[in-house]
Amino acid sequence: MKPSFNFKQVYNKYINDSTFVISEIESKSILSQYGIPTPRRVLATTHEEVEKACVQLSFPVVAKIAQRGLLHKTEICGVITGINNFNQLTDAYNTLIANATRNMSNAIDGILIEEQIKGDIEIIAGIANDPVFGPVVMAGMGGIYTHLLDDVSFRILPAKEDDIHTMLKKLQGYPLLHGYRGNRINLDELIDIFMKLCTFDCDNAAYIQSIDCNPIIASDAHCAVADAAITLFNQNIDNPFSSEEPNTAFINTFFNPERVAVVGASSVENKIGHVIVDCLKKSNFKGAIYPIHPKHREILGFTAYPSLKDTPEVADIAIIAVDLATVPGILDEMFAIGSHNAIIISGGGRELGGSREELERTIAEKAKAYNIRIIGPNCIGVFDSASQFDSFFYHMDRFTRPPQGTVSFITQSGTWGVTFMELSHITGVSKMISYGNRVDVDEADMIAYLAEDNSTHVIASYIEGLGKGRKFLKAVATAHANKKPVVAFKTGRTPQAAHASVSHTGAYGGSYAVYRDILKDSGVILTDSLHECHAATLSLSLQPAAKGNRVALVSNGAGPMVNALDLFGKKGLALATLGEASIKSMRDHFSFFYIVNNPVDITGSATSDDYDYVVKHLMEDDAVDIIMPFFVFQNTPLDEDVVEKMATHNALRKKPIICCCTEGAYSAKMKEKLIRKGIPVFTHINEWVAAAYAVLQWGKILYGSNICKNSS
Repeated sequence: MKPSFNFKQVYNKYINDSTFVISEIESKSILSQYGIPTPRRVLATTHEEVEKACVQLSFPVVAKIAQRGLLHKTEICGVITGINNFNQLTDAYNTLIANATRNMSNAIDGILIEEQIKGDIEIIAGIANDPVFGPVVMAGMGGIYTHLLDDVSFRILPAKEDDIHTMLKKLQGYPLLHGYRGNRINLDELIDIFMKLCTFDCDNAAYIQSIDCNPIIASDAHCAVADAAITLFNQNIDNPFSSEEPNTAFINTFFNPERVAVVGASSVENKIGHVIVDCLKKSNFKGAIYPIHPKHREILGFTAYPSLKDTPEVADIAIIAVDLATVPGILDEMFAIGSHNAIIISGGGRELGGSREELERTIAEKAKAYNIRIIGPNCIGVFDSASQFDSFFYHMDRFTRPPQGTVSFITQSGTWGVTFMELSHITGVSKMISYGNRVDVDEADMIAYLAEDNSTHVIASYIEGLGKGRKFLKAVATAHANKKPVVAFKTGRTPQAAHASVSHTGAYGGSYAVYRDILKDSGVILTDSLHECHAATLSLSLQPAAKGNRVALVSNGAGPMVNALDLFGKKGLALATLGEASIKSMRDHFSFFYIVNNPVDITGSATSDDYDYVVKHLMEDDAVDIIMPFFVFQNTPLDEDVVEKMATHNALRKKPIICCCTEGAYSAKMKEKLIRKGIPVFTHINEWVAAAYAVLQWGKILYGSNICKNSS
C-alpha cells in the first residue's frame, strides 16, 4: 500500500522551516499511509481537548510531550503510561506541561494522547543512510534500552521478507519473539511492518537520513509502532542506492612493470628513496630501474635522471617518495609522457587535515582526469612474488620477502602487510597491496582484480574502514563467482557514542555492527585478529571447504580440545556425534583407557599409528565434516612418521584436516613439516578454531542449502 501524498512536499516544508526531524504525530501519519499500524491519537493543547480525547479514544492511554525535532522524550520526563480514566489523564496533562516548562527551552506543540498498545515485547525497527553502505535496515531489542542491550542486526536495502526474518533470528532476544515459555508474538505482522518501512524508505531515500520506530510493541495478537521519528537530510542526495563498478584498468601494471621510476631516489643511505632503489636492485626484479633526482646522475649504480620526461623509455610505474605537495606536478608530467601508474609512498595527506586534505582531493581529481591509477598515498605499496617487484622501503636483511603462494593480501596498514607476509614465510603469498589513503585504487578495485588473477586463490584483507561499501560488495560477489573466498579482519570496533541529538538508528552509522552484519551477509569470512585472518587464509588455501559444521577432535593431550570446544558455539561449529561403527572399531582396536567418543583422547601413549587409525575412521564417518587433530609433540611415543601418515589422508582431499600443536623448538620443526605437506597447523587455540570456521563458512557459500543440516 503506497500513499497518495508526495513526500517531497513534506520534506520541503520541514527544510524550509530549518527543521530536520518530523514530529512524532506526523511521522506516524506518514507511516500509517504505508499501512504500518499505529495507535489512534489526539494532539491536545487545552483541557477541553483533553476532555474530547476521552471520548475519541479508549483507555488505557499514553500521554507524551509533542514538539518538532524532539527525539528522546524519556530523558525529559516526557512520557506517562497506564492512564485509565479522565482524572488520571488530566493529572498527566498538567504534569507533562509542567515538565516541559521546566526542562525545555522552546515551546511545545502540545500533549500527544494515544491509545496504549498491549504487549510485553519491545522492538526497534530502523532505517539509516549509512555513510559506507547507504540505506540499511536495523532490527533490535529493547525500546529505550536499545543502546544498553546493544542487541541489533542490520541488512542492506532493498531487503526481502526472508532477509528480515534472518535479521531477527540474529538477535539474542529472538527466542522472545519466536516463542519462550509458551509466549510468542505475531512474527508475521512484525515482519510486515519491517517490509512496509523498507518500502517507504526505498521510495524516499533521497530525503531520509534515518527512521526510528522505537518501540514497536508486540504481542501474540498484534504489533504496532508506539513511537516514531523521521530524520531528514538537510539537502537531498542523488541516487542513494547507486554504486560504481570496480575499476581494474591498468592495475595489472602495478605487479608486472617493465620500467620503474623512483621519484625521490636518494644516494643517502637509509633514506626511503635510497632503500627502495636498493631493494629493487637486490631483488630478482628483471625490469629497468630509473632513479629520479634533480642533481645526481648516478644512484646505486643506476643512471639517474632529473625528471620523468628524461628517462630513455616511459616508466610503467612511478614510485613517489617526495613531499606530497609536489605530487600534482608529477602527475602533470606523467600525463604528458603517457604514464598511467603511480605508487605514492609519501604521507602527510588528509590524516593531517586542513590544506593537506584539500591536497589529496587535488591529487584524486588529477588522477581521474589523466587516467592515472594511484595506490596510496601514505602506504608501502605492492609486492608480487612472481615478478619479484616491490616498492617497499624495508631492507632485505630485515625483511625477507616470502616465496610464491596462492593468497593475496590487501591492507590499509603497511605494518600489518609486513606482518602477514612474515607469517607466510613457509606457504608464501601471491600479492600484497598496502593502499593507505586510497585516493584512487580502493579495496573494491583490488578485490575485483584479484578475483580474475590466476595466481590468487584466496583473498585476505585488513580493513579500518571502507570508502564505498556497495562497490566493495560487488567485488566480493565477483570473487565468489570465481570460487575465491574473501577473508577480512575489520578493526575499529569501539561502539559509537549515541548523542541525545542523534536517532537510535543513526547512532550506529558506520559502526562495526553494520560492517559485521553486511559483510557476513555478503559472504565475507570475518576474523577477530590479523593472526586469525592469516590462519583462515592458510586453511582455505590448503584445505577443501567443509560440507557441514560437525567437528571431530583427536589428541594425545585432552586439555586443548576442551579449550577449543569453549569457542565452538560462537563460530557455529558443533561437536560431531560419531557413528556407531567408528566407535566400535576404535573401542575394539585401542586399549581400554583410550577415550573413543568425540573428542577422541588417545592419551600420552599415542603413536603415529594411533593417529593414523583414528583419522582413517573419521574420514570414513559420514557424521564428521571437519577433522581437528591436536599434537603434543613432546610426548615420546609420538614418532615423526605421523607427518607422512597425515599427508596420506590429506591427499584424499575428502574433508578438511586442521591441526594444532604445542609450542617449542621441536614442535616448530614438526609444524613446518606438516605445513609443507599441505596441512595447516597452529599453536594457538583461537587460530585453530578460526581456521575451522573459515572452511565452514566457505562451504556454506560453495554448497549453499546442500550443506549439512547441523550447520548454523
